[in-house]
Amino acid sequence: MGKGFVVMRFVASVMAFALVFSCGTQQASNAAAGSESPAGFVSAAKSVPLPAASKGMKGMISSLDTAGNAILNIPVSDLLSGGFELGDGVAIDFSNGFKLKDVPYYNGYYGKNGDPLLRALPGHKFAAVCITNGSLSEAGGLKVGDTCVIRLSSKGKYHREQSINTLAYSDKRIDYESDAAFANFRNVKAGGIGKSRLYRSASPIDNSRSRAIYADQVMQGARVSFVLNLQDTRSEVNKYSESDDFRSSYYMRLFDTGRVILAPLPSDYASAEFKSKLAAGLRALADSNAKPPLLVHCIDGRDRTGFVIALFAALMGASYDEIADDYMVSYANYHGITKEKDAQRYSTIAANNIDVMLKLIAGVSDVRMISGDDMRNGAMRYLKGLGLNDDQIRKLVALLG
Repeated sequence: MGKGFVVMRFVASVMAFALVFSCGTQQASNAAAGSESPAGFVSAAKSVPLPAASKGMKGMISSLDTAGNAILNIPVSDLLSGGFELGDGVAIDFSNGFKLKDVPYYNGYYGKNGDPLLRALPGHKFAAVCITNGSLSEAGGLKVGDTCVIRLSSKGKYHREQSINTLAYSDKRIDYESDAAFANFRNVKAGGIGKSRLYRSASPIDNSRSRAIYADQVMQGARVSFVLNLQDTRSEVNKYSESDDFRSSYYMRLFDTGRVILAPLPSDYASAEFKSKLAAGLRALADSNAKPPLLVHCIDGRDRTGFVIALFAALMGASYDEIADDYMVSYANYHGITKEKDAQRYSTIAANNIDVMLKLIAGVSDVRMISGDDMRNGAMRYLKGLGLNDDQIRKLVALLG
């Protein structure tokens, strides 16, 4: 099976999803248009009247994951049977007094950076309350054992965003047209980045999504000689290497000879922790005497990797289109989404992701209208704001160019 099969399967899935939510779509669109406030922390200006039978659902935080998401003891199936559907707006009151008013119920992170949501990820049994690229536990002062009540606040209000953004992907190699596509591996060609100097990929060592061996093989084929790992600690690398399915021998040769820098980043790229850990990783890279080709990866090679690659490309004077096009290749690889095949989804995903990243990097509100020189100047200001000095920045430029 090739990519055409995968795209057809995804399109069929989305069409089926749209049919489920066809009732009330116009009401949802009108409600969304009636409020200019971002989702969460404030009440909606308008909302769809609630069904009379809506009484709310009680739950408890059973765990907090490493990103600060609150995993509830409420099965997703219970939410569905209780009248909650993807695309609804919900209000969530926690026992410590923290409240969320009219936030979306999504099966992925489809809001803007910092927006809260009720989440039902495909393949996960239990619902979670999260902040897109942020820590809900910190924002709400929440801990394991805190209870909550979830109530329906606006039926179908976020259906349009849910239907546009509904994404899924296969972890089976047979569903992809090449090893490189499956591993989300590619050479970054943007601005003044030199030929075969910079690569990005999914993790070549974390095999939880069955991609590690393929990423390891294609990075070896590209003769990658240095790695910036944005996901793992040393203990996690050791844990991967001891697993029965570990086959990433090329990566481990680089790791064992000191040619892998570990800079595990949190998901919130606007946070102080992200900036601090990124600064440490980039200083280490600049001072390492690394030789190209350089590989940057996290687990999927999409968002944390996407931010760092965008920063490098901006530093090398790349245009908005070059940076955005490279970022969106991940959505072509994983989901078959391209500008030509699905312009609306492409634009929405870019606006909610790479545009937000570039606004932080370049320090401007409209990144689509600035020049490559503006990108370079913004990236240099960002790096100096992290604490890198002129000599370290020059070393990074030399490594990339």
